Amino acid sequence: MKKESKIKILLPILAVIIVTVLIFNRLLFKLKDQIDKVFLPIQSKVYNVANRASGIKDIIFSYENFIAENEKLKKENMELKIEKIKDQKIYEENERLLKLLEMKENSIYKGTLKFARVSFSDINNLNNKIFIDLGSKDGIKIDMITVYGDYLVGKIVTVHDNYSEVELITNPNSIISTKTMGDVLGIARGSDEEDGLLYFQPSIVEDNLKAGDEIITSGISDIYPEGIKIGKIEQIDEKENYGYKRVTLKPGFESKDLREVIVISRENTVNRPIVKEEVKELEGDEE
Repeated sequence: MKKESKIKILLPILAVIIVTVLIFNRLLFKLKDQIDKVFLPIQSKVYNVANRASGIKDIIFSYENFIAENEKLKKENMELKIEKIKDQKIYEENERLLKLLEMKENSIYKGTLKFARVSFSDINNLNNKIFIDLGSKDGIKIDMITVYGDYLVGKIVTVHDNYSEVELITNPNSIISTKTMGDVLGIARGSDEEDGLLYFQPSIVEDNLKAGDEIITSGISDIYPEGIKIGKIEQIDEKENYGYKRVTLKPGFESKDLREVIVISRENTVNRPIVKEEVKELEGDEE
């Protein structure tokens, strides 16, 4: 009896405990749902912020890598440019030395030749004058002429102890008696526009002139021997408002590129170029 009484007492208590646990469990689930509803947006925002921070971090690292790679490419590009410039300088130096060798071995000039380095040019106009590193101590005198290869550069106008001033043929004040290879006399003078060109004015109306024709010194001068090349005809202007044809010459040098010149005196002679008529005569003699 006692056992059954105890069981009867315990069963209701157990039932109450089970019901209480179930109710409490359900309340916990509801509370969890409410907490999730409150904190889920916050968690989502925190998650998004974390993702963005991670993305920004990746962007920063990517940008730093990009900057580093860009700097590396810039450095490599600069090194390539420097190498290219060096190669160009070496090429120009070799060309210059070959030109000097040609000038030295050129048999067009007879007599003593003096090699001079160009110290600097006229800063106001590169086509007016240059200064060379030879002076009176080196035997340089006024009216000695300077050449580059077989082309005339100018004449000495001022001499100092250790340097001299050369008036270029492209100087507007320069006037030289010249002629074509066909012996048509004329005057060559520096361009008034100071553009590094010259004008050739033939003494007669000449219809056979054409671009590319060579103009040389005539020898009718106390300064310039006969046969030195002045330049080639670049353009012939036949406008009606000119009383004569305006013939533009391009000299055989660029004043900005002059590094060395040869100085020769008036006593030196120049081997006269063979003109077309002489070639015909030679061909006729051979026949």
